[in-house]
Amino acid sequence: MSIHLEEEVAVYGERRKRLAAAITDYAEWLDRRHGIDAERTLRLADTAASLREDKLVVAFVAEFSRGKTELINALFFSGHGQRLLPSDAGRTTMCPTELFSRPDEAPCLHLLPIETRRRDESLARLKHMPIEWCRVALDPGNPPQMQESLKKLTETKPMAAVDAIELGLWEKEDTSERHLLRADGTVEVPVWRYALVNYPHPLLQAGLTILDTPGLNALGAEPELTLSVIPNAHAVIYLLATDTGVTRSDLEIWQKHVHRHSNFHVAVLNKIDMLWDELKSDSEVQASIERQAEDTARVLKLARSRVFTLSAQKALVAAIRGDAELRLRSGIESLEYLLAHQVIPARRDMLYHAVSRDVNVLLDESRTDLTTGLKRCSDEMIQLARLSGRNRELVEQARAELQREKDSYDATADQFRATRQLVEAQGKHLLSYLSEEALGAICKAARDVMEDSLTTRALTGGIRKLSEQMSTRFLQASQLADNMVGVLDQAYARFHRHHGLPNMQVPRLDLGAYRNRLDALTRETEAFCKDPATLMLEKRFMIRRFYAGLAEEARKAFNLARMDAERWLRIALDPIMTRIREHKQYLATRLSALQGVLDNMGALHGRMVQIKQEISDLRRGKAELSAIAERLSSSYSQS
Repeated sequence: MSIHLEEEVAVYGERRKRLAAAITDYAEWLDRRHGIDAERTLRLADTAASLREDKLVVAFVAEFSRGKTELINALFFSGHGQRLLPSDAGRTTMCPTELFSRPDEAPCLHLLPIETRRRDESLARLKHMPIEWCRVALDPGNPPQMQESLKKLTETKPMAAVDAIELGLWEKEDTSERHLLRADGTVEVPVWRYALVNYPHPLLQAGLTILDTPGLNALGAEPELTLSVIPNAHAVIYLLATDTGVTRSDLEIWQKHVHRHSNFHVAVLNKIDMLWDELKSDSEVQASIERQAEDTARVLKLARSRVFTLSAQKALVAAIRGDAELRLRSGIESLEYLLAHQVIPARRDMLYHAVSRDVNVLLDESRTDLTTGLKRCSDEMIQLARLSGRNRELVEQARAELQREKDSYDATADQFRATRQLVEAQGKHLLSYLSEEALGAICKAARDVMEDSLTTRALTGGIRKLSEQMSTRFLQASQLADNMVGVLDQAYARFHRHHGLPNMQVPRLDLGAYRNRLDALTRETEAFCKDPATLMLEKRFMIRRFYAGLAEEARKAFNLARMDAERWLRIALDPIMTRIREHKQYLATRLSALQGVLDNMGALHGRMVQIKQEISDLRRGKAELSAIAERLSSSYSQS
């Protein structure tokens, strides 16, 4: 494994921890200054938790026998002195395999039986149902035991053809699959549907998650992979074989499952050692490899710089033997460099941008609170200084003027209560667009259409309708939120114009990310519905499985959007409500202080001493906040 790759992932993990610690310090500062501030504390706790739990997901995708598992071994696990994941000739990993590190659980292999495909639950839901998985303990200190245990990923078994059809694992009408039928009426199928490997490897502990996918048939059989898992990967490494170039099935996987989905993708021409020829010069061999790379870039419509040529097997051998020359010739270093210096920094920058945006909003609120507090103390100090030594009548005039100001302020606050009630009512309406009940009704209607359908075209029509109605709900929610922002902007402006409260800008509810996700699901739905393989064959199981995956992804989008909408409603209302209460308390405190001076003219000096202490506390808080902001800023900007 490249020292650069290991270092970059480790640094990425450490920086996430430091940033999360700084955010936690900020939350504690808020609690010290304001007592328990539930909304802001919750927002910061959520942000810190998301940082600590963030994963960098790299997916390896290819047709069978392209060397995905061998490349994973070479990139990440060559330090074992042998292959960790099973990688022999022919088909190897028979089910999607996710490798990660979970410190609160002992190293183990979890395997989901293939028979769970009869169930309606999605893979995402099944991951939270431990009873459905077979568990195999792993001993990281015993590589042979690890290797033997992980061979379970390759297991297959015979299954009656009728059962394989029911599970969507074999299609009798597909001419390319007929040869798989045995004389006894069975076909060979994977034993396991999905695998989870919890392994305490340094890269995995630092936040890397690796996804090893099987070939075309498995991708087609598990729509959740193409609807969720692969699109959510931060990088997709797509493998082809140098000796065959881009085959028809390679191109089909690329076009359907990689090119239009992943955030960052590259093509890897593996097995370049097949072209190593002792009867040719090094330059001739390299020219042959380069021609293959250029042809691959042209067919895949990909920049040549995004096509890598290497030999995963030779890279693994070189690492195990300590052969630096062979490792260099294998070509793996260029891919390691890409992961270390492009993929990881891109994910880091994206994550830190999102975090800094959310936290900086809160920092600005805190700065405004401190500045406002200092100005109020200064204004009161100036007023008390002017009244010092004056007669009782002047103090009474000041108190009466402040009382009029308070009465006017209370009237404006009373008007805002009506605005708040209106916004809260509209907020409930907004949340109804994104509710579980709304999505449930949409899904039920689509499912009813599908259950009553006899043709593939009618089935896909039900899926289309589901996708369209979900998008409409998001559009309605966004439009209503924009109307609410207009109402709040007017209310905030009144407090600023008439009473000098800070000029607050109401944040807009941005559901763009979720609408984009639904748009991507809609495009995936259209591609699925127009696929000749879907239209020509009565793949009812596959259509229903696709529908289940689509509904699950929609549910995720709806739930996340609803949580964002609930958070936005609090963010839109809570700051102004907090400032209304604080200003009301401020006016009441000043009135009380002036009344105390009227009752005892000697109390004026004591109040001035008290204000000086408040000013000192505010300045100290401002210095503490500046130090926290500096820590946060340095965490964002470090390279």
